[in-house]
Parts: sequence; structure tokens; C-alpha cells
Amino acid sequence: METNNAQIGQEVEPGTSQTGGTPPVEAAAPENATMQTLLDEQGISLDLPTQGEIRQGFIATIRENEILVSIGTKSEGVISGRELEQIPVEERASFRVGQEIPVFVIAPEDPNGNVVLSYLRAREEKDWKDVESLLESGSAYESKVIGYNKGGLIVPVGRLRGFVPASQISLLRRTGAANESPEQRYNKMIGEPMRVRVIEVDRARRRLILSERLALQETRETLKDRLLEELKEGTVRTGRVTSLADFGAFVNIDGADGLVHLSEISWERIQHPN
Repeated sequence: METNNAQIGQEVEPGTSQTGGTPPVEAAAPENATMQTLLDEQGISLDLPTQGEIRQGFIATIRENEILVSIGTKSEGVISGRELEQIPVEERASFRVGQEIPVFVIAPEDPNGNVVLSYLRAREEKDWKDVESLLESGSAYESKVIGYNKGGLIVPVGRLRGFVPASQISLLRRTGAANESPEQRYNKMIGEPMRVRVIEVDRARRRLILSERLALQETRETLKDRLLEELKEGTVRTGRVTSLADFGAFVNIDGADGLVHLSEISWERIQHPN
């Protein structure tokens, strides 16, 4: 039986094949090819992060000066330096290995090859999206007063500090201390619950404007409708005086305002409700 030129077990000279041809030589990668280009050519897909992206990650390591977070890339991302220091002590102490957290990509790669991450910026970005949704929907938000300045009250929405101008504070809250200075009135309101609506959002200027009056107006309409269904002529109810006018006094009953006319305030003739 005939055999091929390259007998079984016979060594083949380097650079030649058993058929006598030369093997194909892979083309060298262009000098200016990027890593992503090379990966694409080889059909390799890596989920590379981009600056400004928000990802869900899992805490891999917790150290005193850094937190390593797995975000689906070749190496873990790093939360360190100022980004780590700004996380509230209580919240940082609650972190556990394996816990899922949102992270913001500050830099896909630093000089040491690390992905630089921020936890607080990811949370803040979510809060901006939430207030934009509240603005669009007109929904109210329950919060509480945490501070004030000469123009109004500071009320947080998530981690954002919203501002309620004096003109947007409810009349009932403002008239509760009519003889006091704004600073005295506002100081007493710290810690009080407040229902607000978002009326302006400006991310570029970090501006978030809220209104208690609009939120209460929505609530008051609902309460008023329900109250009108329950009220019967001759019923005695207790209310709170909210404001005075020359012709009478406005009284709030369970969230709805009613008017006590000047002629119904006293059996005697009076000149003014006060």
C-alpha cells in the first residue's frame, strides 16, 4: 500500500505542513488598536464600565480605608478617600460583605488600574430621578423640617435638601405664632412633620423647591369632600381659627375651612372678629 510523503511517525520540518504548504500566519494587531477593538475582533465581550454610569454591585471587601465592590468587571471597584469619608458613620457601620449596593462610576480606570466608585453619588442620582418623578406626577411627599434660613424651611427629600419658601408654608403653620419673628417661628418647626409637593427641580444648580400649601390643598380638597358628606345641619363640631377678616373668622374643621360670619360670632354686635 502506498504511503504519503510524510510517513507516520516521521518528523515534519518546522514551518511546513504534512501537505507541504506553509501554515497561515496570524496578522499582527495594529499598533493603534484599542483594547475594546481587539476584544471585539476576538469575539470577547467584557462589561466595561463607563464614567457616570450607575451599577448595582456587591461588597467584596471592607477595610478601614477602602471598600471593594464587585460590579461584574475583571477587578473590583474601589470606594476610598473622600468618597468613603462622606458616607455617614452609622450607614458605613451597617455595611456587610455580600451586601448589594448602588455605585456611581467616577472613573473607569485610575493610574493604578482600579475602577473608582462612589456610593453617595449613586444614591443622590436616584433621589434626583425620584424628585423629577414627583414633579411630573404631582404626588405629595411626607418628610419633616430639619432646618431653616431667613427665606423659609429646609425639608429633605431622600438625601436631597429641599427648600420651602415662606410663601409656600401653610397658612395654619404660619399663623400659629403670628407675634414672633420668622426665626423664632421657624426654629419651633424643626422636627415637625411636613407634607410637601415638588414644584421645581434644577439639577445643574442643585435647586429643589417644595410647597406645603399645594400639598395641603390637595389633601384639603379630599377632606372637604368627605366632611361635606358627613356634616349635618345642627351638628356641633370643634375647629381651629386659621385666619380673620373684617367679615368673619375662618375655622378649620378636620382639614376643611369654614367661615363663621361676623353676625354669628356673638349675640352682641361686634366690629371685628378679633
